[in-house]
Amino acid sequence: MTYGTTVSLGRDGGKRNGPPYPLGGGYYSQAERKAIYKKRKQPNSIYNKKHFDEVLRADKTTLSTLSYDRDRTKNTDMFYATHNVLDKHQYNALFNRKVPQTIYDENGNSLGTGTFLKYRIDNSLKQNIKVASEDSGAEVFRSLYKKDRDFYNFVTDDARMQSYFVSDKYKFKGYREARDVLKRMRNDDYVPTADELQKVYRMFNYVIPYDGQGDTRKGKDAYTQRTKFFNACKQAGYGAVLDTNDAIYGGFKAKSPVIVFDMESVVPKDVYRTKTSEQRFSQMVLVGRKALGL
Repeated sequence: MTYGTTVSLGRDGGKRNGPPYPLGGGYYSQAERKAIYKKRKQPNSIYNKKHFDEVLRADKTTLSTLSYDRDRTKNTDMFYATHNVLDKHQYNALFNRKVPQTIYDENGNSLGTGTFLKYRIDNSLKQNIKVASEDSGAEVFRSLYKKDRDFYNFVTDDARMQSYFVSDKYKFKGYREARDVLKRMRNDDYVPTADELQKVYRMFNYVIPYDGQGDTRKGKDAYTQRTKFFNACKQAGYGAVLDTNDAIYGGFKAKSPVIVFDMESVVPKDVYRTKTSEQRFSQMVLVGRKALGL
């Protein structure tokens, strides 16, 4: 069994004995399989996305994201995206607000400050991308947890993981679930089940983009561990994972939000500044979606 050569200090100064073995649980009973089969008939059900991988076809998919940076998808290792039309309107309605930005002339000279909405960045695909469902992402996570001491110390350091959450973290169900598991794991003799580690994965899924918020060491540490996870996902045949937290825990759940990391398959297609009229239309779509329960 080979561990990573770089060891991050977890709780107790990093004096962990390494990943516990074996992992139990994670298997469906016959009744659960029947329930899953029944719900699979609902193609756009988030239940379906949680349990079964999705394939984004290159000839039909446009991966879209919103950002104040028009070059957001260039020279990056990952980005959040959606390909569902209703999801695109949802994000535009909920997360697109005007902010002050400097205006420059063609020579790069400042002309003053204006207020602008985000850019819509559309991307096409060179090839099909397979999106790991929550179950599949958690399976990759558990495997990495078992064999890499550095990764293990990172995800089981409850104090450090908690620091990655915003001030309203206690309102976040995924955080509370993982916190309870991590408390039990403080006992080195405690062996978490596969289902419990899936809850820890949900928290990890949440902190994937963390940049340290000014703390270089924390930002580099998070980048190192997510890179390991992305590489393990690629080896398993995936180019993206389900954005578990927006899909499951959000007040108004997105249908198919994804975190894309196979950047070699992504081709920038169109970038444009969104308009107030578009945002108002998106808000109307959001109201209708809520009313219809879509």
